[in-house]
Amino acid sequence: MTSPSRELVLCARDWLLNAANVAALVGNRVWYRAPENAEFPHVANFDTFGLRDDATCVTGEEITLNIHVWTRGGMDPLQDARSIAFEVARALHNHPLALPSNRLVTLDHRGDRVFYDRDDLTGHGVVEFRAIVQSI
Repeated sequence: MTSPSRELVLCARDWLLNAANVAALVGNRVWYRAPENAEFPHVANFDTFGLRDDATCVTGEEITLNIHVWTRGGMDPLQDARSIAFEVARALHNHPLALPSNRLVTLDHRGDRVFYDRDDLTGHGVVEFRAIVQSI
């Protein structure tokens, strides 16, 4: 059996790579970790936090999945980051990702935060999802 968080990240990234609404804004720049000197805009860093959520005869996990977006340049990096965050949320909210060895029960967009990075040039968004995954 594979880690539910690992499968969720793998499938979410694959789905975003093929989502036309996301590709229209970032192209194919959807990475687990952005390469050094990555071109903007891009989506990267799929961090997770899991809590065990077992029920009678069911092993499960509640997973918080944060997907980060970055932009720089353009008229307003924060507005661009908001647009990308919106499309990431739209692509994944309630989407029935088929996990290879676990079962996704639900994937809900919880909200997002958009802010400038420390350089005051880069718009950064964090899109938060809540997933319930059962081990099968």
